[in-house]
Amino acid sequence: MNRTTSMSHHLYTFTLVLDRSPTDDEIDALFAAGCDDAAFGVDGGLPVAEFDRDAATIADAIATAVRAVESVGLTALRLIDQDLVTLADIAQRVGQSRESIRRYVTGERGPGGFPPPVNPARDGTLFYRWSEVAPWVGRHLGISVPQVDPSLVVANLVLQARQHRDRVPHMAALSDLLAA
Repeated sequence: MNRTTSMSHHLYTFTLVLDRSPTDDEIDALFAAGCDDAAFGVDGGLPVAEFDRDAATIADAIATAVRAVESVGLTALRLIDQDLVTLADIAQRVGQSRESIRRYVTGERGPGGFPPPVNPARDGTLFYRWSEVAPWVGRHLGISVPQVDPSLVVANLVLQARQHRDRVPHMAALSDLLAA
C-alpha cells in the first residue's frame, strides 16, 4: 500500500516478520537506527514490525527497513504475505461464490487457463498467488481487483532465500540467475 507524501516519495505500509521480539534495549536501538516509523509487536503469534516508511519505491522502503532491523541483531524473515490466497479468499476479493471460482479453476466455466495452485500435489487446501490470479480475473472476467505490487512478491522471496543461502551449494549460480 502507498500514499503520496511528496513529489518523488511515497508512504509505504508493510509488515516484516522477525525472528524474535526485540528487547527494550533493542527497541531503543531500532528507533535510533531509523525505525521510528515502525510499531513492534505480535501478530498471529509472530513477532512483527509494522512500517509506514517514506521512500522513493517500495523496494527502497523494504530494503532500508530490513537493514535497520538487522543492524541491531534481529533478522527479518519475510513479509506478511498478502499474495497467497485460497479459493475462499479469491471468491471474497472477486465478489463471487467459492463454487463459482472453483469452476473457473477446473475449466468448467470461463475461458480456462486459470493460474495453477502453488501446492498442486497437496491434499486439502490449495493456495494460489494473488499476483497471478488478479491479472487473470481482470483479463478474462473484466473485474477490476486490487493488484499485488510485484516488488512485494520479489522482496518476500528474497528475504526467504536469504535464510537458506548458507545451506545451498553454489548459491552464486542462483544469485546470478536472479540477476540475469
